[in-house]
Amino acid sequence: MKYLLIALSIIFLTGCQVDNSSLMPNISGRAYELIVVMEDEHWDGHSGDSIIKYLGKNIVGLPQEEPVFDLVQIPPKAFSEIFKTHRNIIRVKISSQINEPKVYMRKDVYAKPQMLVQIEAGNIDEFINLFIEHSGTIENKLLLKERNRIIGNYKRFEDINIGTTLRDKHGLKLTFPRGFTYDMDTSNFIWVSHETRNVSQGVFIYYYNYTDTTAFDKENLISSRDRYLRAFVHGQNKGSYMSTEKRILPAYREFLRNNQYYTELKGLWRLEGDFMGGPFISLSTVDTIRNRVVTVEGYVYAPKNDKRNFLRQTEAILYTLEFVSPNDETAEK
Repeated sequence: MKYLLIALSIIFLTGCQVDNSSLMPNISGRAYELIVVMEDEHWDGHSGDSIIKYLGKNIVGLPQEEPVFDLVQIPPKAFSEIFKTHRNIIRVKISSQINEPKVYMRKDVYAKPQMLVQIEAGNIDEFINLFIEHSGTIENKLLLKERNRIIGNYKRFEDINIGTTLRDKHGLKLTFPRGFTYDMDTSNFIWVSHETRNVSQGVFIYYYNYTDTTAFDKENLISSRDRYLRAFVHGQNKGSYMSTEKRILPAYREFLRNNQYYTELKGLWRLEGDFMGGPFISLSTVDTIRNRVVTVEGYVYAPKNDKRNFLRQTEAILYTLEFVSPNDETAEK
């Protein structure tokens, strides 16, 4: 019954807020930075250890250790106006005066677009149990908020030409921000990238006929990936090409998004015949309109930089994927 009340609290506080975001300042802070408002004694003990374990853990699929969130702890007495506008905040209150443990998830409390999580517990053990139980939900909500912020920025600064070409030639909708270039377009393989002096970010889009559900087996997805990359993604050295790093196999998961089935691969790519490599993430699903498997994939090459934020920027593009019906294509031309 206690945890039922917690769940009801989450639903109530998330769904019944008054929208006054238009009157608020914009958020501050760096992407994927998380302020933890918590007493020093709790942060330095098992309570803080639990937060670090679940929200400061290393990300799967990167070539070096990088955390899910950059955690910054401050005590409640230091939680001044300068911190209240931060993009991501967790406030923790542990007190014997609290009768029922609660988890609040609220949007746009002090700034927009902000996510604030408040956790209240009567003692340390109660907090740890409560946090562990809801850590997955908290992580996912914060990550979703960050991704939606990126997508919102991309939509404001969208490269309309790329979107129009993908819609008209391939029946796809993807949102690319200005700065990306349309590098390759075959009958069923597209390459769009953003190149700077030190960082390369790119998105591959490829598709093929859907036959049965085995197309979404992990081994078949990797095999299809390697087939397309070997054919179309070559390095400067003669005979070099991109492939999947097999010494550390990609992580695999299945999920539903908007009632649409997806698979995800997160892993490392390498350039066969050369010395380049980096992380990638791919999403695959069925376009039932055209009976085809569609894969959209983001990759990063940044040998001198951390890669988490660059990869998540390309990941956000993947999550704008939509399929255009033939009627929509005709109507928009």
